[in-house]
Amino acid sequence: MTKAVRILGLDYEIEEVECVSKDELRRGEINFLTNRIKIDKTMPRDLKNQVLMHEIMHAIFDLFGYEDLCTDENKVQSIATALHQVIRDNPKLFL
Repeated sequence: MTKAVRILGLDYEIEEVECVSKDELRRGEINFLTNRIKIDKTMPRDLKNQVLMHEIMHAIFDLFGYEDLCTDENKVQSIATALHQVIRDNPKLFL
Protein backbone atom coordinates (compact mmCIF):
# COMPACT_ATOMS: atom_id res chain seq x y z
CA MET A 1 0.00 0.00 0.00
CA THR A 2 1.19 3.53 -0.70
CA LYS A 3 2.80 5.24 2.27
CA ALA A 4 1.30 8.65 1.50
CA VAL A 5 -1.56 10.17 -0.45
CA ARG A 6 -2.04 13.76 -1.64
CA ILE A 7 -5.58 15.03 -1.13
CA LEU A 8 -6.50 18.48 -2.43
CA GLY A 9 -2.89 19.64 -2.16
CA LEU A 10 -2.18 18.21 1.30
CA ASP A 11 -0.07 15.14 2.01
CA TYR A 12 -1.43 12.48 4.34
CA GLU A 13 0.83 9.80 5.76
CA ILE A 14 -0.63 6.29 5.64
CA GLU A 15 0.35 3.94 8.42
CA GLU A 16 -0.59 0.27 8.60
CA VAL A 17 -0.94 -0.65 12.27
CA GLU A 18 -1.79 -3.66 14.44
CA CYS A 19 -4.47 -1.73 16.33
CA VAL A 20 -6.15 1.38 14.94
CA SER A 21 -7.86 2.35 18.20
CA LYS A 22 -7.69 0.89 21.69
CA ASP A 23 -11.00 2.55 22.57
CA GLU A 24 -13.20 1.00 19.87
CA LEU A 25 -13.06 -1.50 17.04
CA ARG A 26 -12.05 0.34 13.85
CA ARG A 27 -10.59 -0.65 10.50
CA GLY A 28 -9.17 2.82 9.89
CA GLU A 29 -9.13 6.39 11.09
CA ILE A 30 -7.90 9.81 10.02
CA ASN A 31 -6.34 12.50 12.18
CA PHE A 32 -7.10 15.90 10.64
CA LEU A 33 -4.56 17.69 12.86
CA THR A 34 -1.56 15.54 11.91
CA ASN A 35 -2.71 14.46 8.42
CA ARG A 36 -2.21 10.81 9.29
CA ILE A 37 -4.35 7.87 8.22
CA LYS A 38 -4.16 4.60 10.13
CA ILE A 39 -5.27 1.35 8.49
CA ASP A 40 -5.52 -2.07 10.17
CA LYS A 41 -2.74 -4.09 8.57
CA THR A 42 -4.38 -7.47 9.25
CA MET A 43 -7.10 -6.95 6.63
CA PRO A 44 -6.99 -8.33 3.07
CA ARG A 45 -5.59 -5.90 0.46
CA ASP A 46 -8.94 -5.16 -1.18
CA LEU A 47 -10.53 -4.29 2.17
CA LYS A 48 -7.53 -2.09 3.06
CA ASN A 49 -8.08 -0.18 -0.18
CA GLN A 50 -11.78 0.26 0.57
CA VAL A 51 -11.00 1.51 4.09
CA LEU A 52 -8.38 3.87 2.67
CA MET A 53 -10.99 5.26 0.25
CA HIS A 54 -13.32 5.78 3.23
CA GLU A 55 -10.66 7.80 5.07
CA ILE A 56 -9.87 9.77 1.90
CA MET A 57 -13.54 10.72 1.63
CA HIS A 58 -13.43 11.99 5.23
CA ALA A 59 -10.44 14.17 4.28
CA ILE A 60 -12.15 15.53 1.16
CA PHE A 61 -15.33 16.44 3.03
CA ASP A 62 -13.31 18.02 5.84
CA LEU A 63 -11.23 20.11 3.42
CA PHE A 64 -14.35 21.25 1.58
CA GLY A 65 -15.90 22.29 4.90
CA TYR A 66 -18.74 19.77 4.62
CA GLU A 67 -18.80 18.94 8.33
CA ASP A 68 -22.24 17.31 8.12
CA LEU A 69 -20.99 14.89 5.43
CA CYS A 70 -17.63 14.37 7.09
CA THR A 71 -19.26 13.13 10.28
CA ASP A 72 -21.95 11.01 8.58
CA GLU A 73 -20.36 7.55 8.56
CA ASN A 74 -23.16 6.01 6.47
CA LYS A 75 -22.80 8.54 3.65
CA VAL A 76 -18.99 8.42 3.75
CA GLN A 77 -19.08 4.63 3.61
CA SER A 78 -21.61 4.55 0.76
CA ILE A 79 -19.62 6.97 -1.40
CA ALA A 80 -16.29 5.30 -0.57
CA THR A 81 -17.64 1.84 -1.39
CA ALA A 82 -19.07 3.04 -4.70
CA LEU A 83 -15.84 4.79 -5.77
CA HIS A 84 -13.70 1.84 -4.71
CA GLN A 85 -15.91 -0.52 -6.70
CA VAL A 86 -15.79 1.64 -9.86
CA ILE A 87 -11.99 1.86 -9.69
CA ARG A 88 -11.62 -1.86 -8.96
CA ASP A 89 -14.01 -2.91 -11.71
CA ASN A 90 -12.38 -0.67 -14.33
CA PRO A 91 -8.62 -1.11 -13.83
CA LYS A 92 -7.74 -0.23 -17.43
CA LEU A 93 -9.59 3.06 -17.18
CA PHE A 94 -7.47 4.42 -14.34
CA LEU A 95 -3.73 4.91 -14.65
